[in-house]
Amino acid sequence: MALVLLLAQGFILRWGLRPLRTVTDDLQQIEQGHTDRLDGRYPKELVGLTSSLNSLIEHGKAVQVRYRNSLDDLAHSLKTPLAILQSSDSDSSNPGDNHALVREQVERMDEIISHQLQRAAVSGRTTLAKPVPVGRVVERLLRSLDKVYREKPVTVDLELDSSATFTGDEADLTEILGNLLENAYKYCNHAVRVSVSKDQPADGVEIRIEDDGPGIAAEQVETILQRGRRMDESIPGQGIGLSMANEIITVYGGQLVFAASPLGGSLLRVRFHD
Repeated sequence: MALVLLLAQGFILRWGLRPLRTVTDDLQQIEQGHTDRLDGRYPKELVGLTSSLNSLIEHGKAVQVRYRNSLDDLAHSLKTPLAILQSSDSDSSNPGDNHALVREQVERMDEIISHQLQRAAVSGRTTLAKPVPVGRVVERLLRSLDKVYREKPVTVDLELDSSATFTGDEADLTEILGNLLENAYKYCNHAVRVSVSKDQPADGVEIRIEDDGPGIAAEQVETILQRGRRMDESIPGQGIGLSMANEIITVYGGQLVFAASPLGGSLLRVRFHD
C-alpha cells in the first residue's frame, strides 16, 4: 500500500508540475531564437507569471531599439556640424571667421550630445515651455547649410513671420528643421523656398519647405519615413533624417505632410498646434 501511495504521489506531483516544465521549454525556445514571447496555453495560476515575463521581454526589446535609434540619431545629428568643420578647414581665406565657426560648431556638437542623451526622457510639449521664434532657428540653419553646400549654388526664397513661435524644446525644433532643410539642399537642383507663418485656425505654426528637385511620389512616402530607407542611394546619407524628424513631430502632436511643389519638386508642410 505504501508503494502504491508513493507511486500515486509521484505521478500527481509530475502531472502538477507539467505546466512549469512547459514554461521552461518555451523559455528555451526564446533563448534559441525560435520565438519571441510565451504564447502557450497555461493554467490560470501561471498566467500572471507568463504575462509578467512577456512584459519584461517586450520592455527589453523596446530599450534595445531605443538605444539603437538614439545612437543612429546622435551620429546623424553630428554629421552636419562635422561637414561644416571640414569645409572650414579647407577654406583658408579668412582664418578669423573660421576660428569663430569652429567654436560655434563645437558648442553645437556639445549641445547635440547632451540633447541626444536626454532624448529618452522627451515627452513633447509642456505647459511651461518657452516659445521659440521659428524664423530665428530657420535663419541660423540656412547660414550653416550655405557653408556646407557652398559648391552647389542654391537660391533660397525666404518668407518668415516673426510672430510665429514653437512651444517646446529649441533643440527639437532645430533637429526637425535641420533634417528637412538639409534634404531640400541635398535633392534640389538650384531653388529652395521656405515659408513660416502662423496657423490661424489652429493657433499654431506652419512651416513649408519646397525644392525644385525630383520630388517624392506618394507611394514613396511610407518607405522613406522608415529608418534606413532612402529615396536615392547614389547620394550620400544614412536614411534616418526624415524618420527622426517625423518621430519628434509626432511627439509634439504635429503633422508632417508631403505634397508636390509648384517649383517642380517636393513640398513638406509641418504643422504644430497650440
